[in-house]
Amino acid sequence: MNIFKSPKFSAFIEEKAKPFLVKQKKELAKNTNIVIELVKRGIKLQYRNSAIGVIWTILNPLLNMFVMYIVFGTILKYNDDKTYLLYLLCGNIIFNTMRGATSQSLTSLVYNRGLLTKNKIAYNVFPLACNLSAIVNFLFSFIALIVVMLIVSIQVPVFSRMIWLTIPMLPALFLFNYGMSLILSALYVFFRDVMHFYNVFLTLWMYFTPIFYKLKNLGSLWQEIVMKLVMKLNPMAHFVEYFRDIIYRVKIGTLHEATVDTSLITLYIIGLSFAIVGTLVFSITKRKFIFSI
Repeated sequence: MNIFKSPKFSAFIEEKAKPFLVKQKKELAKNTNIVIELVKRGIKLQYRNSAIGVIWTILNPLLNMFVMYIVFGTILKYNDDKTYLLYLLCGNIIFNTMRGATSQSLTSLVYNRGLLTKNKIAYNVFPLACNLSAIVNFLFSFIALIVVMLIVSIQVPVFSRMIWLTIPMLPALFLFNYGMSLILSALYVFFRDVMHFYNVFLTLWMYFTPIFYKLKNLGSLWQEIVMKLVMKLNPMAHFVEYFRDIIYRVKIGTLHEATVDTSLITLYIIGLSFAIVGTLVFSITKRKFIFSI
């Protein structure tokens, strides 16, 4: 994409992103084997004692999509065409990737206190592993997306070059989730109540993210204006809408219905900003982890 060749993007990478990424690369190189093992363990534990195992990674987004379709598409009549299933699934996959990464990372330091107190392991390895596991789950969920695209194949051709444009989005989403995870895991070491507050916040966040509704469904003009402002300040709205533009709107010609106008550079600015802030918060607080973990 031409966005990678723009002077603005190049300047941002050189000034802000490059120093951060170089530092993180060195940190990862020291703990690569540990991270790989933690990712494997996380995926195995997630589906331990489950009859169908990792298949749940594909079934979960599909089942959540059908529940939302029954409630919002059938009962509340938000369904305006056959592609509403795809609309729901696009939002679900992106939001649940963030939810899974941050929720698992939240307790990762305390959960692994035994390893941290007995071995010289970098603290950020555990949130990092949780976020990599979430990306793996995202890739499995993509299979569910292909299934739904096949169901609505009349309007949405499956094997399109546009699908590959989702790949450049993944690093930005990962960086955003990772930054959030560092902040949350650090806070949880000192304040265990953070988990309960965050669970409530996730519910609120979900309703303020355009997962199941469109602005035209909200009713009055002032509600639409307020929600547009909220969406612009909501990072997840940008990720959801970018993903939905590629998978859904481009194919059925409804780009004008996007809640927020977003671009890849916007996603990277959001992702890198959160990753840098999260790293700073984590670096400042980690010296006191050993006394509270």
